[in-house]
Amino acid sequence: MPKAPKRVKQADALRQALPAANRVQPTDPPALTSGVWRVAPLVFGSGLCALIYQTAWQREFRLIFGASTAASAAVVAVFMGGLGLGGWIIGPHADRRLNPLRFYAVLEVLVGTAAFATPTLLQLARRVYLSLGGTVTLGDVGGTVVRLALSGLVLLPATFFAGGTLGAAARAVEHADDRRRRATALIYGLNTLGAVVGCLATTFWLMERFGTRATLWLAALTNLLVAGAAAALSRRPAGALPDSAQVPDREETHAVAPARFVLTAAAVVGFAFFLMELVWYRMLGPILGGTVYTFGLVLAVALGGVALGGLLYAIA
Repeated sequence: MPKAPKRVKQADALRQALPAANRVQPTDPPALTSGVWRVAPLVFGSGLCALIYQTAWQREFRLIFGASTAASAAVVAVFMGGLGLGGWIIGPHADRRLNPLRFYAVLEVLVGTAAFATPTLLQLARRVYLSLGGTVTLGDVGGTVVRLALSGLVLLPATFFAGGTLGAAARAVEHADDRRRRATALIYGLNTLGAVVGCLATTFWLMERFGTRATLWLAALTNLLVAGAAAALSRRPAGALPDSAQVPDREETHAVAPARFVLTAAAVVGFAFFLMELVWYRMLGPILGGTVYTFGLVLAVALGGVALGGLLYAIA
């Protein structure tokens, strides 16, 4: 075998003599691919619609149940409960889909369709609650039960399907090289940022300009437009979308923490977050007034912090 040239030997020796910190290390493939940025506007629009719904529903239920903290808490509990239930039940189905973005489009259609019906359901809830006499007749416990039941009648169909959208979008942008799940953090941050914009726009402009019913219908129409864009994007040829099929082999991945611990921690953090949100609303009510503007402002600021955290993790 011919000997290596003298210059090659000298280069190898010099490379081995260099400190490890000075050696050129191979760079990891980018986690935030172009496909992730194509999906990003969809989740922004989805979050925008979700908070338009919540703010408009909150205002309508205040006219039915009153402006008490307990009444506001009932609506928030059902809204978030529907999202959580949808994520829990629909999430595993998104994991098994070969085309999760198309599944996301279907969910957005269902969300928009269910939201279209909520003005009619709100009228029904108003008639039922007034016919029962409200808290004056039912008492505190009975009134709370009825508020939760009527809120569920209006909110659960749309929020249940909405709960599965973020998981489907995250599955669509997941790929093997993104070990830190920065793409998922970006999707979560942009979805929450859209929620902030939707909350502020609805509180300070949309409902004053168009009224509650038209605002809900505009949001539902936007949901359907998001669904159409997602469906069109899901038909792109392989390689134009994120490599969602290139997820790490489950046998090769090792969990950093037990799943039970992570889920329990997430539940505790969610409980604490919304507990603080309602406490802040109650504390600021006497100062800023117990109006929908105060509730919308508190909600927007709280969600703004969540969005900022997700985006900072994604770009760090």
